[in-house]
Amino acid sequence: MKNILGLVLTAALTLCATLALANEVKTPHFSITLPADWTQPNEIISQQGSSVALFQNTTDGTAVTVTVVDTPMSARDVAEQTVKGMQSGGIAASAPHEENGFYVSSFEQDGAKGISYFGSNGKTFAVTSIVGPDLNTGKNLLKNLKITDAKLIPAF
Repeated sequence: MKNILGLVLTAALTLCATLALANEVKTPHFSITLPADWTQPNEIISQQGSSVALFQNTTDGTAVTVTVVDTPMSARDVAEQTVKGMQSGGIAASAPHEENGFYVSSFEQDGAKGISYFGSNGKTFAVTSIVGPDLNTGKNLLKNLKITDAKLIPAF
């Protein structure tokens, strides 16, 4: 009986530890502990120093993506190319403008609104995007980011 109880207790503690760790996301460029109303629906996609992370709010459906690409492009060039691609794909996107060292563009398609922030350190660039009914929901999540390079992802 003691062995079974010990086994059940060990399994329960392991499960609790696993669930607690599931809310912490770490990449070479940032880490974040997700609040209870946020999930990570997919594993981080990583290839050759680049990564894509997706987070979704379970309350209102807001989505946040953080894409970091190990390619030497300026934030301006990435923003302009991305916006041009969005516009050619039928998405209404504003011309990117500089804001606190980052380029920013808002966009809308079929009633869905979003905003993207483009940053670069000269060797790597990042695109941080929020899409949803209330962009502040995504910005509040991003306040929890611990960034390793302040030139890639803005502080919210």
